[in-house]
Amino acid sequence: MKNFIDKSQHPVLASVEFFDMIQDPIFLIAEDNETFRYVYANPAAVKVLSLQKTDIGKKLEEVLSSAHIPLHYYREVQSSKISIEVTETIQTENGDILGDIVLNPILSDEGHCSYILATLKEMTELKKIARLLQESEQRYQSLASNHPYGIFVFDENGHLKSGNIGTETITGYSAEELLETSFLSMIVENEIDKIKHHFYETLHKNRLERYEFACRHKNDQLLYLQATNIPIRLDGKLVGMHVVVTDITEMTYAKKSLNETKEKLEIFWENSAVPIFYIDAKGDIVKVNPAFEEVFEYTEEEMLNKKGTLIPPAMKPDQIAILDRILQGETIKSHDTVRITKSGKLLNIISSYSPVRNEKKEVIGATIISKNVTNLKKMEKELQKSQEKYRLITESTLDIITLIDLSGQIEYVSPASEKILGFPDNVYIGKLFTQNIHPEDTFTLIDNVTAVMNGGKPTPLDVRYLHRDGHYIWMEVSPTPVYSNGEMTQLFTLARDVTERKRLQNDIAKMAFYDHLSGIPNRRSFDDKLEKAVLQANRTNKKIAVLMLDGRKFKTINDQFGHDAGDAVIKEMATRLQASIRSSDTAARLGGDEMGVILPEIDSVDVAVATAEKILKSYETPVLFNGHEITMGAGIGISLYPDDAVNEKQLIKHADLALYEAKKANRDAYHVYEEDQR
Repeated sequence: MKNFIDKSQHPVLASVEFFDMIQDPIFLIAEDNETFRYVYANPAAVKVLSLQKTDIGKKLEEVLSSAHIPLHYYREVQSSKISIEVTETIQTENGDILGDIVLNPILSDEGHCSYILATLKEMTELKKIARLLQESEQRYQSLASNHPYGIFVFDENGHLKSGNIGTETITGYSAEELLETSFLSMIVENEIDKIKHHFYETLHKNRLERYEFACRHKNDQLLYLQATNIPIRLDGKLVGMHVVVTDITEMTYAKKSLNETKEKLEIFWENSAVPIFYIDAKGDIVKVNPAFEEVFEYTEEEMLNKKGTLIPPAMKPDQIAILDRILQGETIKSHDTVRITKSGKLLNIISSYSPVRNEKKEVIGATIISKNVTNLKKMEKELQKSQEKYRLITESTLDIITLIDLSGQIEYVSPASEKILGFPDNVYIGKLFTQNIHPEDTFTLIDNVTAVMNGGKPTPLDVRYLHRDGHYIWMEVSPTPVYSNGEMTQLFTLARDVTERKRLQNDIAKMAFYDHLSGIPNRRSFDDKLEKAVLQANRTNKKIAVLMLDGRKFKTINDQFGHDAGDAVIKEMATRLQASIRSSDTAARLGGDEMGVILPEIDSVDVAVATAEKILKSYETPVLFNGHEITMGAGIGISLYPDDAVNEKQLIKHADLALYEAKKANRDAYHVYEEDQR
């Protein structure tokens, strides 16, 4: 290689002595087919790259040292013939070096780039810090803007500070709404302790935590999310954490659906009228269903022992090609072929091949569903329809499949319809696709199907179907167009029973009206009940009393015994409050240790006073927590409608004013609003 340098007329290549004196690493790379070789390295480069004398002349990948500049940079310079400057971390035996790398193409007289001169200059500490800061900021910005992942930012106390656009997409809440909403209020109640545990592990033990949890979308839909808590530290101090979430709802439901349908699939296997069988990666049949034995006349034992074959000699090359495609992971639908039975009868077969994978995602065989279409070969047009119907039925047998022509009339309904809804297919055939749809859902379904016919994107929607017994069943309907030779010819819909999901959604919606800590109604429920009570009072000429409660010395309890004790006191306050009122009354937690009571349909303030006294009496007994007796108490303000107020807002305001007067006593007390308190 030195002879080459000595003979070179290029000024750069003839400067070996000059390069040897330079302290920065410099080395020359020569093209060698699709890779590169070391041609020259100055002493500084030899030291940094840990090169041996015998390494000069070797290909880059043959040199044992791991201190290489990535090959793609060399290829970029060679193809563009333009110098580039990059910043890279080079791994050496003495540690990593973060440096600026300049790669210069050396062009021949013909303009070909066969050599590249590389220089490496180690960054100063200040520049390294700036570089790392820039990389950190760029990575964060990239992460924050990477849809559909949601990124929540919490401070060191676990309070939500911000969320990216991904959080809005996943939760349905805007960034402003997220900041105004308690993060825990979005979480399904039985998941809250788990969330708190993982937050504690990250914020107090500086641990990266990965977990899954369920929460509610803004529209009350149940979501399943996968989260990663990442601690944020500045100068060694924890200042908060990122929580990166991804929506795994679909995957979660898929797992549940898989478990629920396993038994049904086994029934389908045994009772299917068409042959179904498994083959291994070599193409040998290892399992068959009863219909296989009936159609092809071979038993499973005969196939396992290779005592027969379905493939005519002339079709073997075709089958080898099919097996190769399967092993590449391809799903093959409606493959038209010929098979031979044990008695020698040739059958026209349409087969569908679905690869079977192991837990490592490796293809280990395939499931084959075959249909004997020998008699249908005489009618090509009917064959095409039969192929499509067959494919739809065999691939989606657990859902209701409906074929609809472009005029909206039903042409076909799968047998699953009778199993789920109780009606045979003749109830639907020839009728509009809105047959037996709930009247309130009819126009929504029409709009959805019309949009698909007009080229819109298929969108699933929930629709109520009439059951033969008279009730309605919620079904998720997914319309999909069917094309032939590039033109839409039909539509089909897949409908699955989602009644249980709807029930869970309704249950979740109800949970939105109750306080997650105390279990009693929350402010939303309180406001709703008060509005209804006022309407009722206007009709009956009765009175309403509102009692506003504030716990006494609650901050002292938190400071002395901890927030867990404070939570226990709030729970006990709510329990005793609930026990002190009538079944027709409403007690609610409005926030912190503030609670409210609505007494509807009363005749005088005496009922409110008696209730207040009963509540205060119930608070006289201390709360036992972790061996401590914690004294609690409250102040109560009372106002009446319509005596003290003309609307709900004024009624609550006057009760708060009365509460303010009660708290002046610096003891457990109640106070009834008076006009001169304004």
